Amino acid sequence: MLNHKKYVLFIIVLILLCAFGYAQSLMPLANKSMKVQLLWQDESLNCQSTFTADKENNTWFIEQFQFFISDIQFGSDSSGWQRAKLSKTAFQNGSTALLGTNCSTTQKDITSMNQGNWNIEFAADTVMNDSSRLRFTLGVPFESNHLNPISQQSPLNLSSMFWVWQTGHKFLRLELAGNNKQWLFHLGSTGCHSASVMRAPKKACLYPNRFDFDIPIPIVNDDDGQLMLNVDLAELLQGVSLTTTSSCQSEADNVNCQQLFSNLSLHNESDSTEDTAEIFVVTTAKDIN
Repeated sequence: MLNHKKYVLFIIVLILLCAFGYAQSLMPLANKSMKVQLLWQDESLNCQSTFTADKENNTWFIEQFQFFISDIQFGSDSSGWQRAKLSKTAFQNGSTALLGTNCSTTQKDITSMNQGNWNIEFAADTVMNDSSRLRFTLGVPFESNHLNPISQQSPLNLSSMFWVWQTGHKFLRLELAGNNKQWLFHLGSTGCHSASVMRAPKKACLYPNRFDFDIPIPIVNDDDGQLMLNVDLAELLQGVSLTTTSSCQSEADNVNCQQLFSNLSLHNESDSTEDTAEIFVVTTAKDIN
């Protein structure tokens, strides 16, 4: 009789363990993430911040700073490169994320979409802890850049980040304001040929204006907190005079655009041996605190 009870008890425990394991398998795995922070040199920037720039040390504030990154990959010497899959949110599809915020909209509307996004959320199977480098493209891939934004999934349906079908999305939209002056930089593809501005090109644009970055990242331990992608606006604007007439809409023959393109090109060289500041730097939350 006693052996029979032990046998029944064993069966009950086994059933409970199996049920628990099955329930665990049905639960979604927790997503991994990377915070994003906008800096002016070493100081954090937000919609309430001001900073001084250019030779005249004029005071500026951000009206809008948003940008797309795509084709994110983590890599190491041991595992090679692995493409990261993004969780689907209002700011991400499977491969492209929209980061930053529109400050003018934020002040009028407190909905989550208009509050902006300073976080990249990865699928749970993304390998991050053992990685020593991060790759990504500043821009939207050609195959999705020129599609009708009305029919695209978020975040590629945001009208403020789109020109027309022919040129596609604004990969980066930076708009600044100061005392009775404004300055802007809209990065996107130019030299795109199609039957009309309302038609998508069949071939790549003459000036794609996408920039690939390959940057080192710290190996993350449990005590370090999550990874943080820091964006230094001062490095992006290095050598640019911020005046109303120096704004840039990605024109190839615009001197100020050429300086901005040069800044982006200079900072995306993974084999650079110079000890220079970078537009994009990855740290951990522990390093920031």
